[in-house]
Amino acid sequence: MAKSSNTSSWTGSGLWRYRAELALRGEPVSLGEGNTPLVQQDQWLLKLEGLSPTGSFKDRGAATAITAARAAGATLVVEDSSGNAGTSIAAYAAAAGLKARIFAPEDIVTSKARAIRAFGAELITVSGPRSAVTEAALSAAKTAYDAGHARDDAFLEGTKTIAYELFEALGPELRDVIMPVGQGTVLIGLAMGFGELVSSGKLERPPRLHGVQSEACAPLVRGASLGRPAPVVRQASIADGIRIPEPTRAERSYAAVRYSGGRWLTVSEDAIERAWRAQAARGMLIEPTSATALAGARALNLHAGAVIIITGSGLKAVDRY
Repeated sequence: MAKSSNTSSWTGSGLWRYRAELALRGEPVSLGEGNTPLVQQDQWLLKLEGLSPTGSFKDRGAATAITAARAAGATLVVEDSSGNAGTSIAAYAAAAGLKARIFAPEDIVTSKARAIRAFGAELITVSGPRSAVTEAALSAAKTAYDAGHARDDAFLEGTKTIAYELFEALGPELRDVIMPVGQGTVLIGLAMGFGELVSSGKLERPPRLHGVQSEACAPLVRGASLGRPAPVVRQASIADGIRIPEPTRAERSYAAVRYSGGRWLTVSEDAIERAWRAQAARGMLIEPTSATALAGARALNLHAGAVIIITGSGLKAVDRY
């Protein structure tokens, strides 16, 4: 549901500055998420979501999802995740005094598994395809609150605040935003936020939203012409955060790119790794998944002023450098 987007109500700092725009009830659960830096690098602007409390943009969605869960009277929440969302849900559940059960692939990055357990959540690894992890979480959700980032719309209420922050910083000068896409929680959230700004008259038109996937796992890109994800064989990828063979909400991801006038593209594993290591050489540790967007911006030759969403911190992958 579109909100008024009355900027005079945007007071305070961080994500909850936009409380009036969020379709949520309950007392906010917060660890200081939001208000991430926008840093100039060469001709582009990098939105550093890796500086969020647990090192990922997923903290925005976890803050709103766990706020909704607590308001609904939940005592146990479940999530299925390749790592970042699970870490965020575990952290915010702990902050809210809730128990969390996180389902993850067997090959979850070790540092993320350790973080989930450090927050006191129960981590259950599941063998087989990524869909088996989701099925295990859905089964557990029969007796618990489903806070799954790929299903819970309260999660998107958090990620849409990235659009508000970009609007406040850049206004109508913003023309392009590019990001890695797995389940589409950044992409769809941005489309929601910019859509509300347009409907309220604050923006004439949304910026173009560009979605990037790795060639190793690109169901959305390969199925874009048909409007449905193409079957892919799950394989190893340096961009583990977007290795999602069967993304949910695909129709909303496609709509976000189509109606904004953006593009879908794939980049090679080699291009992702080069971009990732090049950032480290410039003093910025980013998660490999984030480097997908950098490689994509180069491939599209995006104009000066385009925003690249750096979705996660490289500290989570420092043992891979």
